[in-house]
Amino acid sequence: MDSLTGKNAVIFGGSSNIGLAIAHRFANEGANVTIVARNEDKLKAAVASIGHGATYAQVDAADDDQVAKFFEPFERVDLLATCAGSFVFGAIDELPVSEWEELFAPRFFGQMRACHYAVPKMPAGSVIMLCSGIAARAGIVEYAGGAGLCGAVNSMGKAMAMELAPREIRVNVLSPGLIIDRPAHEDLKLDDPVNSLRREFVERIPMGRPGFPEDMAEAAMFLAKCDYATGMVLDVDGGWTTI
Repeated sequence: MDSLTGKNAVIFGGSSNIGLAIAHRFANEGANVTIVARNEDKLKAAVASIGHGATYAQVDAADDDQVAKFFEPFERVDLLATCAGSFVFGAIDELPVSEWEELFAPRFFGQMRACHYAVPKMPAGSVIMLCSGIAARAGIVEYAGGAGLCGAVNSMGKAMAMELAPREIRVNVLSPGLIIDRPAHEDLKLDDPVNSLRREFVERIPMGRPGFPEDMAEAAMFLAKCDYATGMVLDVDGGWTTI
């Protein structure tokens, strides 16, 4: 029997990258997967690739009404993974603070909002997986707001784990390092600003390569199944944060 058979899994940011890989992994293990994101074309393509009866909802995690309405029909949510959001770089004295505020809207408050509406639907034995990033520990230049965001998510996850433990709901945080999809791995040799930055990051990784979204999905599967894991911040970073 598949290990997640009969579980209802909701994955915010499930149309691409880490969220999509988690959706594939959970669906392959028998879960009833619903992915959530803003772009409907990407959502349609994602559910077609996932198969296994996966469904989608077009929702902006930064919009309280949309998230509330999305969760209304659910009788039960067993697994919640919140991977929605983007990133932005900029010097502390150059990038407008408003851009950091816009980053926090989906990536911090969006995750909090999803938990706010999901937890009442979650029975004992349910699992929440937040997503932060190693910037909380690694020290990345021109990413001060992102570092603060990642630290805030880590702290929120630990506090929620304490709060929800009496209800037997486990809460952990996935903390990815440099994670890029397979086509992007092939582009690392290109001479452009994005890939130049990625190559700089790779030089800091003991394993000498970026991770794949599937690496994060394996970590998510561990957190979904290990009944004694709660309050963790799980760095999946090729050893980056050991330096």
